[in-house]
Amino acid sequence: MRFLSLLFVLLFAGCRAGTVGGISLSVGSFERGLWFDHDNKGYQDRGVGMKFDIVAGHMIRPVPKFWKPDQNPWKGDEPWFVIRCPMIGPFISLACGQTGMYLGFKTFEVRDYHRSLERYGKWMHENEFPQSESPNVFIQPSATIRRTRWK
Repeated sequence: MRFLSLLFVLLFAGCRAGTVGGISLSVGSFERGLWFDHDNKGYQDRGVGMKFDIVAGHMIRPVPKFWKPDQNPWKGDEPWFVIRCPMIGPFISLACGQTGMYLGFKTFEVRDYHRSLERYGKWMHENEFPQSESPNVFIQPSATIRRTRWK
């Protein structure tokens, strides 16, 4: 019952479009991002870390036209369709040296300059863009395995 209550609270915490809430557990250096050492200044090429999040927010996922080569809606191409819904999900990231992997719902920021047709302007709704200087944050499903995490 307590677990269901926590999920209910997390879902409603993330129901306002443009915000993401949740809980996070990290072993290693911590900062916001995909890895435990996300930025170039803090990158540890011999570091080891784990990051586990449960995130709640609005999911926005443009689905590319898979039958057309080199389609990328994140860089201005028209998507086949866009999935939008409130979501609660995990995010797991493991890093060892220059190798890393992640799986789950990662966050992405939307700023005013993303309105252009060369970015997200073809598929995001006007109310999904920020109304102030601070960015809106959404989640999307994603997974990757990388041999070099920073480059």
